[in-house]
Amino acid sequence: MSDGPKRNQDKVNTIGIVMIGICGAVLVYVSIAALQAFYSNDVADVQTMADYGGQEKPMQDLRAKQEGAITAVGATGKTDKGPIYQMKIADAMKKTLEAAKGDATDLVPMVGPQTTPTILPVFGRPKMIPTPAAAGSGAGSGSADSGAGSGSAAPIAPMTPTGTSAGSGAH
Repeated sequence: MSDGPKRNQDKVNTIGIVMIGICGAVLVYVSIAALQAFYSNDVADVQTMADYGGQEKPMQDLRAKQEGAITAVGATGKTDKGPIYQMKIADAMKKTLEAAKGDATDLVPMVGPQTTPTILPVFGRPKMIPTPAAAGSGAGSGSADSGAGSGSAAPIAPMTPTGTSAGSGAH
């Protein structure tokens, strides 16, 4: 029965089969992930519009309206002093800067010069200047800003409404 040299016993190469299986599984997983990433960019825009489409439209309309309002030029009303005109915001900022270089207390012509301070010139939150009666009631004890943040002191300011002349009765 022996016709020739003895043959080695046939063995299954399990390490090779396992490696081919793992490499095949990884290749399938990577290809599926790559295809999903490739097509998700195309689908994402369509899905976003389907889910949220048109939500930015009111904001865009409001912004366009506001930008149109600050760049419009023309007459906007009339007072007893004469008509009121509207100018572009960029031109108004330039004129305000030029006016502030000359006299910074009179930047709003309809209100008039603002020469009476209402807050203390200290760092931090604005602290109201106490009225003369409130400042004198401390009998000399404490600092000038001791009662400024309490809210009980009224500011020193003109009592006439801004924008109208005193005693005219116009509201």
